[in-house]
Amino acid sequence: MATGVSACTSSDGTTREQPRSDGSPTAARTGKGNVPVTESRPRTGKGGTYTWFDTRRRWVHNGVTEPQHLTGAKGAGFTQPMRRLRTDTASVRADGTSPDNDAVLLALGVHLGPAEKGDGTSGLGEPGEYAPVDNGGGEFSGAAGHLVEFSSVQLIETDFRHSCGPGKHREEIVGHVVNWTSSGCGDIRCGTPLTKHASAAAREAVRLSCHW
Repeated sequence: MATGVSACTSSDGTTREQPRSDGSPTAARTGKGNVPVTESRPRTGKGGTYTWFDTRRRWVHNGVTEPQHLTGAKGAGFTQPMRRLRTDTASVRADGTSPDNDAVLLALGVHLGPAEKGDGTSGLGEPGEYAPVDNGGGEFSGAAGHLVEFSSVQLIETDFRHSCGPGKHREEIVGHVVNWTSSGCGDIRCGTPLTKHASAAAREAVRLSCHW
């Protein structure tokens, strides 16, 4: 099978992960199920302890293009715009109180990996921000055919407990965060069977856009 070369794609239907748009690195986190409960100190100097539990990670398909016929000629490129399919939004909420969003996200960023101790930002999406849709694009070299690009993002949902204060004066709040750590894009060739390693996003892109 001929392989397309573009900004972040490969025509076998696999997904290439990309850094966040702010330039911070992202790590592949494709394990299923809950992450064991762990504790981490917040990095804002405000004290207290965060406990993260019922953490769920899942890749979702959030963008697709219409098919584009590429001839394989040198310099040919993807030009079809990516159509957003989902509006997943970053959020932080807590029971009975207004959480310090920056402190919560910074602690979560350190816990998950996009941030490190001493960083000023979390490397995560700000509350109200939509999960990114990778635009793909770039040059393609390979056999002529109809190709479709797709975008996906790894959503994170986790509950947390924040404890602060000594002894009987210790206060706790419980909350929930929705965010993401990684995004990616890929392409598929309409009419060519996907490999067993193709992502769920690639299979959904075939269903949505390879419709002739």
